[in-house]
Amino acid sequence: MLLHMRYTEKRDAVLRALTNAHGAAKQRFLVPLERDRRTLARMVTEGAVTRHPQHVIALPGTDQRIIIARRLGALITCAHAMDRYGIALQRSPDSRLHLIVPRDRHLVYGIGRTVIHQVADVHVDPLGSPFADHETAILTFMRCAPELDALIALDCALRGGMVVRDQLLARLRGPRNSPMRELLARANPKARSILETIARYELEEAGAVPDVAVEVPIGELDLTLGFLAIEPDGYAFHSSLADWTRDHHRDQWLLLHGMIPLHLTAQQVLAHRTVEIVRPIAERLGCWPADAR
Repeated sequence: MLLHMRYTEKRDAVLRALTNAHGAAKQRFLVPLERDRRTLARMVTEGAVTRHPQHVIALPGTDQRIIIARRLGALITCAHAMDRYGIALQRSPDSRLHLIVPRDRHLVYGIGRTVIHQVADVHVDPLGSPFADHETAILTFMRCAPELDALIALDCALRGGMVVRDQLLARLRGPRNSPMRELLARANPKARSILETIARYELEEAGAVPDVAVEVPIGELDLTLGFLAIEPDGYAFHSSLADWTRDHHRDQWLLLHGMIPLHLTAQQVLAHRTVEIVRPIAERLGCWPADAR
């Protein structure tokens, strides 16, 4: 009975540690003492845990991405970390898993479809979260992703208070990080959706810089270009009678006060047609900057 209790207590301790480690960890961190390895062997036999290459032990059903990260002694970053933290993305992460490892780490190759980012001074807690912290994940994504994708993530993370602009800036010193500082300067936490960020970015790229989240007595306007009020609309946010009524009242107020409402559908914005639609209307109304492209 005593031996059984000892095994039960050890098993429960391992299971707690694995749960806290998001389901997977290397054997040497779970059971540092050689004599306790028999506990793991028995747990594997009983199906309580599974064994993987590089001496990784996992709970059944653990996300394969986490197992790969543990095998490499790495942290999950970029789009998979954005998705984990609820940071907005244009599209779901693809099958390539992006990982951070310390710069001096000996790499193990041939583990799935992985992209390895070597970063100085990164700390990997073998029993902690397998995901890079918000700040590190955002910085890596800024260097790795297309500019618009990175800007969408930045807008969302700043708006949600997950990162702080000054703290990001402090980690972007030196000439090499000049493009990242410029991108950070373009981020705007007032943007409330992916659609607003895309529309704003593409107008800026065309040389027509809109104002963002403009407060008027009737509410907040997403983007304005002169007296043109540009509203990128997602159907999910305008599908009720109350929403439909509110939007019509706002459009009537805008027209009464000399502003022209221009609604863009989500499909138009996501198809990157913002400039194509806005420019001829803005030119006709005299709102398009003369020096814009």
